Amino acid sequence: MEPDDDKTQTHKVLIKGTEVDHYRIIKKIGAGGMGEVYLAEDTQLDRKVALKFLPPHLCSDEECRMRFKREAQAAAKLDHPNIIPVYEVSEYQGRPYFAMAHVEGRSLKEYLSAEDPGIDQVIELGVQICEGLQAAHEQGVTHRDIKPSNILIDLHGRARIVDFGLAAVKGTNQLTKTGSTMGTIGYMSPEQVRGEQVDHRSDLFSLGVILYELTARRLPFKADTEAATMNAVLNVTPEPLSRYKTGVSGELQHIISKLLEKDTQLRYQTATGVISDLRRLVVAGESPVKQPRSKRPLVRFLVGCVIGLSLFAAGDYFFFGEKEKAPQRTMLAVLPFENLGAPEDEYFADGITDEITTSLARLSGLGVISRTSAMQYKDTDKSLRQIGKELKVDCVLEGTISWDKSGDNNRVRINPQLIRVDDDVHLWANRYDAVLTDVFALQSTIAREVAAALDVALLQSEQDALTDRPDVDPAAYDYYLRGKQFFSVARYHQKELRTAENMHLKAIELAPRFAPAYAELASLYTEMNWDGVDTSQAILDSAKVLIDIALDLAPDDPEVCQALGWYYYHGLLDFDKALDAFSKVLRWQPNNTLAIASIAWVERRRGEWQKAVDGLHRAAQLDPREAWYYHELGNTYSSCRRFEEAIESYEQAIDLEPTNEWSFLGRSWATLNITGDPTAALQAVDEGFVYNPHSPSLTYMAVYYHLCAGDYDSALSLITGPKDFYLWQYGGGVDYYYMKGVILAVLLRPDEAAIYFDSARVILEPFIAAEPDMAMYQSTLGKIYASLDRKDEAIAAAQRGIELLPVGVDALDGPTGIREMAIVYARVDEPDLAIDYLDSLLR
Repeated sequence: MEPDDDKTQTHKVLIKGTEVDHYRIIKKIGAGGMGEVYLAEDTQLDRKVALKFLPPHLCSDEECRMRFKREAQAAAKLDHPNIIPVYEVSEYQGRPYFAMAHVEGRSLKEYLSAEDPGIDQVIELGVQICEGLQAAHEQGVTHRDIKPSNILIDLHGRARIVDFGLAAVKGTNQLTKTGSTMGTIGYMSPEQVRGEQVDHRSDLFSLGVILYELTARRLPFKADTEAATMNAVLNVTPEPLSRYKTGVSGELQHIISKLLEKDTQLRYQTATGVISDLRRLVVAGESPVKQPRSKRPLVRFLVGCVIGLSLFAAGDYFFFGEKEKAPQRTMLAVLPFENLGAPEDEYFADGITDEITTSLARLSGLGVISRTSAMQYKDTDKSLRQIGKELKVDCVLEGTISWDKSGDNNRVRINPQLIRVDDDVHLWANRYDAVLTDVFALQSTIAREVAAALDVALLQSEQDALTDRPDVDPAAYDYYLRGKQFFSVARYHQKELRTAENMHLKAIELAPRFAPAYAELASLYTEMNWDGVDTSQAILDSAKVLIDIALDLAPDDPEVCQALGWYYYHGLLDFDKALDAFSKVLRWQPNNTLAIASIAWVERRRGEWQKAVDGLHRAAQLDPREAWYYHELGNTYSSCRRFEEAIESYEQAIDLEPTNEWSFLGRSWATLNITGDPTAALQAVDEGFVYNPHSPSLTYMAVYYHLCAGDYDSALSLITGPKDFYLWQYGGGVDYYYMKGVILAVLLRPDEAAIYFDSARVILEPFIAAEPDMAMYQSTLGKIYASLDRKDEAIAAAQRGIELLPVGVDALDGPTGIREMAIVYARVDEPDLAIDYLDSLLR
């Protein structure tokens, strides 16, 4: 007998680099009862694929081999964008496998654990899954195991059906006898539960279960035992969806109820009917759902009373919907670990704490408070109960770290302990002592043991992520931690930024294959460009080179993908690609607050205001002591003209960080829009001066409000010099000279005003020569030209500002160009055109 014919042989272990025909194994990405899935490289076509192998212990079972082959054949005959395509069926050393498209994304199961889809998303996903099922059913294929883990959501939000391992194919012999149950408990149809022969209508029942779960965030037939669940599938009518989610229309409830009919004759007979009914909801405006108004005043009054009482009873509502939608997750804060080593090693303890936090942030079953909020409790004398109350967490992880550099091998000792805050019960503790090179293993072990102590189940992708440990020189890792520390506190300070740069360059020199160091340095370069520290194209080009190297070394590293997202967002203003990158980070790290906020900022640029609000609320929940997220919420609400909510958000930011002058500016602007009273807006600015007595930006707004109030002398008295008066960091003394010119003009001192306007022009034009595509510069130049009676040049510059940053490209900053154009037309005596532009803004 030839070795390859021996079904009892020990099959070769598939590790990284194993050559399987013309595929090269990269890593294992999944496993189930009927298959093991590996990411591989197709060396002939230079693309990544997924290889699904029959598990070794099933290779001798002929029925399993036939079923595995049937799955490949069933999927291979289907060509549809909502189904994962199969490329090839083959065998490797007696082990059947097939190659299929590798789709980056997450399963619907992972999506459900992290997201709370709105009604419109439920409908859209339902249509996509149903279209995939329709394509399968038309080819005579019944899937028979439709469930969230067998549906992938790709990077573009498209649903893709996978795993036809239990499929029944029309015209072929049945591999499963009548009387046996095949499928997944909770998603099986009644006929599957009874072991009867099934057809495509069974898939539609399973689809109904998924749509119910997407809407209600719970299964319709969930019970304590499998037997009880099967009984519920056969005999129980699910609770109405409106019990678990507001805004569910009667039409949507009818569609899902019809899918869940226990009698196949009463159920939808084809997927086409389901698609038609779901699309009708969208066309009719049911996405989001609108309830019909009652025609009788008394009915409207009673309904209003019921709604009012319901909101009063619920108590904890946001303006935009229910707060409690997703299943409760255990909330955890990782407090700064105490440094027991030398004082100069403080950065090392902080860095290890940060890495442990990052490892835990990968776990979708946990809610992990961001590092920026947790670090505020460094050296605090507050009790754990008080900290838990302020951060709204159930447990804290704290501990000590010491770095012993006295021996031949650097050793790290970590003593973590997990404590429940409401009663100070220690849930778990351990001691670790290892050489520095094993520090990554320690971080992963701690995360895994904390999850076990909190009874948090790990997804396969999360287990793989915790197992993936970089091999890096200890000295390089030390430089990397130092660089991150300097970058986190530097912001606009050139010296600290350059120190951070040098630290990462040294890390790269010592560990040229350590991807996070490249990513961190790329992020630093991108932010230096965005913040105006170095606006050259060369620094952006350097960032891209570093990102490309990092992607080549570690394409699935969240830190690398985060750097890519910032490059597209702050570097190129390519919001679509930035959103893809940040979304990928969030799939790997569901608790990554920066990724959550980054997505919200991108959505704001795209004009998706409510999504941005929701995202920033979520970021603030995971980082409740970070003032900037509340400030950004205020900015977002102001952009939506929801000024009362904006003021509330700005006040939360001010409470956390009263030295943040921008929150006082935002609150003053919202106050002006609500009251129309410049004096009330000035009061908010004056409160800001208490904490920021020499703020140039607050001075600028005070001058503006005095102008609005007609108090020109007070406005003029506040303008003392270029260094003490500006709103933006760009442009030198442009703000000073321009605004002084405006005041002198309204004081009817035109000759003096012209001198100041021309000074602003002289300062600004070199900036424009260096950066001609900066929309803000062009718009400002348009106003200056208009003030100097250079009408044609003014209109051309202002129009250039609009063209460089149109509203359709950037919904946040784009309207600024339109506003500036209105000012230009008003200055050049074209009031009708000015009003047209202002009217477009109001629309």
